[in-house]
Amino acid sequence: MPDTHYTFCRVCEATCGLKVDVADNRIVDIQPDPDHVVSKGYACVKGTRYASTQHSPDRVVRPQKRVGGEWRDVSWDDALRSIAGVIQQQIALKGPQAIGHFVGSAGGANVLSPLFRGALWAGMGSKRMYGTGTCDTMNKFRVNEDMYGSPMRLAHPDVERTQFMMVLGANPVISGNTLYHLPRSRERFKAIVERGGRVVFVNPRRVESAQTGEHLFIRPDTDLFFLAAFCRELIAGESVDRARVARFMSGFEVLERVVAPWTPERQAAVTGVSAAALRDLARSHATAKGAALYMATGVNQGRSGTACFWLLECINAISGNLDSPGGTLMGRGLFDMAKEVTKNPQMMVSHDREDDLPTVSGQQPAGMLADDILSGRVTVLVVEASNPLLACGNPGGRLEAALKKLELLVSIDLFRNEVGSLAHFVLPATTWMERPEVPYALQSFAGCNPTPYMIYADAVLEPPPGVRPEWWMYARLADELGVTLFDNRLASGAAKLAARVTDSRLGRWLDVPNLLLDGMLRKGGLPGRKRMAREHPHGILMAEHHGGDFLGTDRVLTSDGRVSLAPRPIVERFEATAEVLYADEVANADRVKLVGKREMRRMNTSSANCGALVKETTNYAYISRDDATRIGVADEDLIEVESAYGRIRIPARVTDEMMPRTIAIPQCWGHTKADGLPHARKHPGVNSNFLAGDGPETIEPLSGMSHLSGILVELRKAPPGSLPGEDFGDLGAQERTVAP
Repeated sequence: MPDTHYTFCRVCEATCGLKVDVADNRIVDIQPDPDHVVSKGYACVKGTRYASTQHSPDRVVRPQKRVGGEWRDVSWDDALRSIAGVIQQQIALKGPQAIGHFVGSAGGANVLSPLFRGALWAGMGSKRMYGTGTCDTMNKFRVNEDMYGSPMRLAHPDVERTQFMMVLGANPVISGNTLYHLPRSRERFKAIVERGGRVVFVNPRRVESAQTGEHLFIRPDTDLFFLAAFCRELIAGESVDRARVARFMSGFEVLERVVAPWTPERQAAVTGVSAAALRDLARSHATAKGAALYMATGVNQGRSGTACFWLLECINAISGNLDSPGGTLMGRGLFDMAKEVTKNPQMMVSHDREDDLPTVSGQQPAGMLADDILSGRVTVLVVEASNPLLACGNPGGRLEAALKKLELLVSIDLFRNEVGSLAHFVLPATTWMERPEVPYALQSFAGCNPTPYMIYADAVLEPPPGVRPEWWMYARLADELGVTLFDNRLASGAAKLAARVTDSRLGRWLDVPNLLLDGMLRKGGLPGRKRMAREHPHGILMAEHHGGDFLGTDRVLTSDGRVSLAPRPIVERFEATAEVLYADEVANADRVKLVGKREMRRMNTSSANCGALVKETTNYAYISRDDATRIGVADEDLIEVESAYGRIRIPARVTDEMMPRTIAIPQCWGHTKADGLPHARKHPGVNSNFLAGDGPETIEPLSGMSHLSGILVELRKAPPGSLPGEDFGDLGAQERTVAP
């Protein structure tokens, strides 16, 4: 008989509860946990079919070293000793900033890894840490720091009580949401409508989430003007809680002045949202008993993601909805992570790069990685749980060319993906089924949960003998390098000893993950992990958020204790660029813009190699019927999509979902070269990020975010005999000059 375990999915931030049957250390079945205190029997196919990934024959289960064109298994001691030797050599030659790190979104589901990763890089003296955060969300952390005093002081919509919710650039029913916990999103949006409220999705594509609310088309990358006009309309309509603003906020007069030129009529000329529609939304927002605006990746990845999120947060704040029931709330986690990170210089905005682009929340711009390598600034790179060759802008294959120049490339992952195929070493990591865990840090420590709760789950499976967790790898590397972790010799020594004795009897007493997780739970006033697992396997509900506990308290971490409505860097950037961007939109009104698209059956490289999920051999370009007629194509016809950076050929899907002059292509396909991903290679698709640029001109300078949405492209029917794929011709930017 199989044993039943209760855990939670870590594929995305919904972290739905799962019921897992196991026999002989293999998963027999995965079902949604009907008793989970929040997800209540919901989970998507990415979680319930995870066994195909967990037990994939392609998984790397021993450290591997590339010798010429062959891969050889090596011992952990040999791998770590060799890696440490190159790092020491490069630090001696080039200094610690030559040692880089790149982490993917999957790293966010691993609570302990960031602690040890950050401690190791700080101990080496390097700030050269990159990640996909600057491809999707880092603008929000920049705004949080400027407005509230900490990158981790992140508000979330009070979904359970709001009467008006407007969602820009997101599709939570498919993507599981970003930066706050919202399983069962379709059901919860429907509940808002059923209690007499409005839910409005503003998006260039009629997304699946809009089936439970309303939809409003908006031209890609014009949200800046829509939000500025919305803010202006609230102010003009006397929908500002001026007493609350005067008491708890600063800079309102500057905000009022900055948005004054952006009338509903003016924004309509470029957004496609009529002035009447905008005014109707503003009236509904103003009269609702609780209103919340939320935005995600589709807006974040535009040219003005930081300014957009600033305006959105200002709307929530000045309308009286910030820190109010039904509006947006600042949750409480197991401890106040937002306050703690202000003590860590690595996590606060800094400008210590040669090009003065920012480091935000510990990450430097992913769009500068190729430049930093090709210029010789970075010579060693460790990539953890990511595949930047597909996740980042990669014009002309520049990033691939850059990675090949590194003195040392290490991939920490479950599979040998495209980056792993170029690496010198591939180090096999545990899956989330093989480690104990609490949910994402933003849920556990920042409290981004409309329904406050906590869950702890033991490991469901024992990992293969040659596999290790990331904390262990970083502790062992610190040992080999002679680096002190956490700036504390005692804690560092204990962590290193624990890593050395993991497989011995002593390792049971020095069980770092369980000791740390136990301490985190107890710090939050909860039972320790053993009692949590035994008495609360489906999670435990915590004190409900009622609002009224943020404004005017020491939780506002700005220097004056007030919410800043007009941070100088953001205001100056808005004033310097808004008119220029508006003129550009007018000039290019008839051109097509590219956006991304999320899919239910895939999330990242690991899911791409999952036979139980991925069945289609390619992704598609979704275009409107108007555009299909204009270029003379039908459904399934091959089309060419060309930007200033590259050209791809991809089959079309003609649909009523798309706004005219807009094309949507699911990202992170294009697995044509990964010899360690045989299923993904048989279902390769086309990588839309070859149409995106990299380098300083494509990076939003406030947050380091790459411009990956709203890219201008040309569409045409592909020539006869063409095949899907990438074709750079003379469009590639591989030889672009980089600063030394």
